[in-house]
Parts: sequence; structure tokens; C-alpha cells
Amino acid sequence: MHIPPTLPDALLYTVLMDDEERREEAIWRATVLGPLVSARLEHGDVRRLCEEAAARVLERRDGRSDKVSWRTIETWYYAYKAHGLDGLRPLGRNDRGETRAIRPEVADLIVRAKREKPRRSIRRIIRILERAKVVPKGELKKSSVHRLLLHHGISARPGRGDGVAVSKPRLAWICEHAGDLWVGDAKHGPLVIAPDGRVRKCYLLSQIDSATRFVVHSFFALSEGAVEHERGFREALLKYGRPRGYYIDRGSAYKADSLRAICAELAIDMTHTQPRDAAAKGVIERWQRTYGEEVEDELPDHPLPLHELNAILWAWLRVEYHARPHDTTGQEPLRHWLSEVHHLRPLPAGKDLAEVFLHRITRKVRKDATLRFFGKWLEVRAELCGQRVQLRFDPTDAEALPRVFVADRFHSDTVLLDRVRNASRRRRAPKGTPDPQVEPTGLDPLQQMLSEYYQDTRPGWGDDEPPHHKED
Repeated sequence: MHIPPTLPDALLYTVLMDDEERREEAIWRATVLGPLVSARLEHGDVRRLCEEAAARVLERRDGRSDKVSWRTIETWYYAYKAHGLDGLRPLGRNDRGETRAIRPEVADLIVRAKREKPRRSIRRIIRILERAKVVPKGELKKSSVHRLLLHHGISARPGRGDGVAVSKPRLAWICEHAGDLWVGDAKHGPLVIAPDGRVRKCYLLSQIDSATRFVVHSFFALSEGAVEHERGFREALLKYGRPRGYYIDRGSAYKADSLRAICAELAIDMTHTQPRDAAAKGVIERWQRTYGEEVEDELPDHPLPLHELNAILWAWLRVEYHARPHDTTGQEPLRHWLSEVHHLRPLPAGKDLAEVFLHRITRKVRKDATLRFFGKWLEVRAELCGQRVQLRFDPTDAEALPRVFVADRFHSDTVLLDRVRNASRRRRAPKGTPDPQVEPTGLDPLQQMLSEYYQDTRPGWGDDEPPHHKED
């Protein structure tokens, strides 16, 4: 096919289409021309009809809307007039499939790296080659790598199916300072070898700072429940103080009463997303996707020990994620975070974080001074029989026994019930514990009774002390 000499060089663009796609594009362009291809035209009609066609919103066969300038339509008209429908076919490049900006040996490595791990992103592939010293930093451009992968039909990445799409409008936003808002989430991880040697599923539990995109804490655990989540949250608080807000979804771990009590006691504003709205936590969802592309897709097919998987995660955070400029902020997350430390809030003075993170449950003490605690029978002090008491305990220590609180004040410890030992124990009715701070009354009820008794039965003794108090 020959191009008319009047066709501007700027319109000699190329798209990677097969023959059928080029034919469909030529037919669509012919429909855009409309009356230009069949009407008897007079001087000035071509310009006028081209402008009228350009003013319309054109619809393609796939439903997409398009706009074309009148000069482009004019070019199509003269190409159609000279060569018919073939003149409207898009042109291919003479070097189609060749990547002039990438050396052949590097192009081969790029294609192999993509086929080796299909979910590798273009940025990840470039970073791998730069780190391996195959190419100098900055030599490879994303557009060049994209064209190469597109030519080989491997530019797309398989989907994960994570999240639920929502149709509500979104606004791009970011907090102003570090510590203004942390966003927390859990993500399903791969199979790992647990400390007991069994192969189990793990979960990635993380908190990220909205303003700086700095990950304050992240680790893999064998559960996504409240205990593991609060363990990670506590580590983040110990390292970096407390945020002003904490944004999480409506998972069971994040709706737990224990987390609500923790945030209330530390003056942290806890906010939940709307149901089934994962996109609302876009900051951490995007970070999780980056982790998946750069680390998870590189993991071997066989399970790793849990501690080794955590080591890989922390190494990636340190040498990769926190050390490179973030696309949104334009700053390295670690440097950005350190520059904002004066905005961080310390933990409240006098607060024992271990006490704050204790879980609390209410139990009623039975008549035999026992109560049930997660499959165990515990014994408490007898004066608590029939009362409802609060048990506070460390959920991360299965062996530690809870402590008893009454009216939000510590009352006593608990002990494991030993029925065999109780069979030989001496029973004593509870007498109550004297208040050591009370001023003594000086009243002796037993002495008063004895005095009254002897006055009635032995008047001769007078008002003195009873006989057994007198000296011989």
C-alpha cells in the first residue's frame, strides 16, 4: 500500500494490530467519513463536512466513545479517495516487533524474566536487571519494555481476584502529617512451615502511615484473629507512639471489644470502612499489591519456614520499599517519616501498655467460689461467691492465669481448681478483710456481753470486770 505524498508525517502512527483488526478499523473510519465518500462535492464542502464529522462524538464497535480532529478526517478522505478502503487501514512499522531502545541480549532477558514469573510488573523487571548489573540504572524505560512485552503477547499480568469492586465515586486524598492516620489490614499469605513443623496457611498483618506511606509494622502470623492483630499493633505503638486515627475494615479482629477498649484508653480514633468496601483502604491495598508483585511472586513453590518468610519481608521493606521514592509522595518513605517525627504522639505518661492490651471478660462466680475460664476451672476468694467479676488476662500467654477486678479495681489473683486438695482443706467462712486505714473504735462487744452477764447473775461482783479478769 502506498501513502499519498500529502499525508502528514505526524499521522504515520503505528499500532500493533492483526489484519482483521486493521480491516475493522478501516471500516470504522469509512463510517466516520459518511457523506464524504458518496456525495457530489463542490468547492469548500470537504472542509465543512470534515468539521461537522469532527464535532460529533464517535462511537466505536466496542462501545467506546472517540473524538477525531477535522484534519485527521480530511487526511482519511484523501487516502480513501486515492486507495479506497485499503487507504484507511492503519500502517504498521517496518521494524514491527523490534525494540530499538533495548539491546537484543537484554530484550531476551526481559522476555524470559516475564515468562518465568508472569505476574512480574515492568517496574519489577527493570529493578531486577538493574540490581543484577545487567543494565545501568535508568537505561531501561517502561514504555520500551512495555512495547517489547506487548509484541510477545505477555504484557498483561494474571489477576489475583483480590477485593470487591465498588461503583461509588472516589477522591484521591492523603493525610498531612505522619501519625495522623494509620491504616491496618490483613492479607492471605502462602503456605509456610510452622514452628511445630506442620505446613499451615499464614496471614500478612500490617499497618501503614497514610501521610508518608511508611509501614510502621508488618509481619506474617499463623492467624488473622484479634490476638495476632493486637500483637502487631502493640509492636507498632511501642516503636512509634500512637496515631491520631486508626482506619480498618469490619473483619472480626477489627470489631473486637478488646481493640475498641485499647483505642479508647489510648485516645486513638478508630474508624471502620463501609461493608465490602476494600477500595476505601486503597493506601494499604496498593502496598499489598506491590509486595505481591515484588516479593510474593518471587517466592519458591515449596513452603518456607515462617521465620524465613518474615525475614524476606523485612529485608524487602528495608532495602527496597522504604528506600525508594514513593509514586504518590515523591519521597522515600523512611526519610519522609523521619522528617515528620515532631508530629508523632508519644504514649500517655504513666500508661503500662501491657495492662492496656490485656483482654477482659466478665464471669459470674459460682457458690463454690469457682468459675469457668476457656476450658479451665479456676478458684477465687470465697467472698466473691454469686458476684459478677471481670477477668483480665494476656491473650498471648496461654499459661498465665487471669486476675480478678471488681468495680475496675484489682481484687485478687486466681488459682487452678484442685478438687483433690480441697477435699482435705479446712473450710472457713469469709470474715472480710479489715481496712488497715480505718481508725479503731475501741469497742469490744465480747467484753460488753461478759460484763452484762455477770451483773445479772452475780450482783455481788459489782460493776467491776468479770471474775475471770480479776486477779486472785
